[in-house]
Amino acid sequence: MLPKAILPALPACSLVAGLLCTAAAATAQPLPRSHIASPEVYTVIAENEQYLVIAATWKPGQKDKPHAHASSGVYVLTDCSLRYYNADGKLLAEGHPVAGRAVVQNPIAGHIVENVGNGDCKLIMFEPK
Repeated sequence: MLPKAILPALPACSLVAGLLCTAAAATAQPLPRSHIASPEVYTVIAENEQYLVIAATWKPGQKDKPHAHASSGVYVLTDCSLRYYNADGKLLAEGHPVAGRAVVQNPIAGHIVENVGNGDCKLIMFEPK
């Protein structure tokens, strides 16, 4: 979870499992979904006509590219230490998702995630197409 001092500044959307809900960045075009923006982090491991199952793995020091998420379910596989940035690269907060936590969250606007821990950060996401 994010520090309480940051929470009032965020819009009314879900903030869970260490994934950041940020204000929409002022961009001329919408940001791509995670698996399109950063396939080196996000891998589609199963899909049908309605849903994607996405495995996400950030290596230590790895940062993904600006992206957004639809409503999703998330299951955290490993304890993580993450930094969250808005889509323009401004640092917003740090979070520490805990292995075994499962959540359902609202759409997440444009953001970037960086693994600042010593080990891989792994989670599974379930998103509509």
